Amino acid sequence: MRWETKLLRFLLVAQLFALIVGCGFLYFLSLESAQNWPTLAHLRLPIYVASLIGLIPVAAAIMSMFDFLRVVDRGHQFSAHTVQILRRIRLLIAAFAAYLALGLVGFWAASGMMHATLLFAWFVTETSALFLFTVVALFERIVTAAVELRTHHGAAGEAHTDHRRPC
Repeated sequence: MRWETKLLRFLLVAQLFALIVGCGFLYFLSLESAQNWPTLAHLRLPIYVASLIGLIPVAAAIMSMFDFLRVVDRGHQFSAHTVQILRRIRLLIAAFAAYLALGLVGFWAASGMMHATLLFAWFVTETSALFLFTVVALFERIVTAAVELRTHHGAAGEAHTDHRRPC
């Protein structure tokens, strides 16, 4: 295992830890919000549960990144398996982005109110998720093209796979 992938694994573990701690803080924040806005207190538990459900695709994408690093450590970064992992990550990010949009509409419908700061926070999160979706989709396309080239050159003969030697 290379030091780069060790560092990335450490960062992924830190993200999972932050996600778990964030869920705990979110619970206490929901209790405080229920005290500050008693008219919305009945929405505390449904919003908290909906927030936890929304984090499932995020946690699954982080776990898929561990799969991706495992493939890279084996030296198979340009393989069909890598394309499958990237596609899974892309779809999980898309699910998270769609869930964010649904959550905003659901909160708006359930509470009957919308504040500019909430709308801004949603916009920043949604934009970040869509940007990440685009980056992963582009990366998936690059790896797919590399796999196709590798397959094409592999079928043409092994002499073309070593680019350091002239053919």
